[in-house]
Amino acid sequence: MAQPSTFPTELPPRAQALPSGTLKDRNCPNMRSCWTISYHSYSLRTSDKAVLARRICMWIILATRTAVSILSIMWGAWGNMIVSVIIGTILALIGFFFIAWCLARIGDAEGSRTVLGCKVGRWHFDIFVLILAILHVGLLIGAFFGVQGGALEGTWLILWLLIFAVAWIATWAPDEPPSNV
Repeated sequence: MAQPSTFPTELPPRAQALPSGTLKDRNCPNMRSCWTISYHSYSLRTSDKAVLARRICMWIILATRTAVSILSIMWGAWGNMIVSVIIGTILALIGFFFIAWCLARIGDAEGSRTVLGCKVGRWHFDIFVLILAILHVGLLIGAFFGVQGGALEGTWLILWLLIFAVAWIATWAPDEPPSNV
């Protein structure tokens, strides 16, 4: 006769709580939390010229993205494309808050990070925000001079993805400064 199978009386131990700095502590948006944006990230009341320039560029980016989104919605309304207007309005609202969150993360980044073997620091983030502001103003001006349709929306999407990628890098923990011990 075969021996009866036995059920284990002891189960393996449960996983311990995750230590700080793990996936549960990440700063990227997800379905469990909202995007938190500090008003201080956009405050123009500062004595530091670099911080002031960075925040002005962030305001310019948000203002031009909002203006181009409104123009896009108006062009859809002008052409009686109701579905385009509704979807454009929803995407403009979500996009505004998402880009505001991303720019706040980029603007608040401190220290340096190693990206593909290269050190990326505050200066690199500032140059990125400045170039973005110039590109966004160029797109807004171009929208009035015939840059529409696929060219505008394609560039818009590429900039959106680029902003998100840099914000993702900005959420990484800064590298430890080298020790002299």
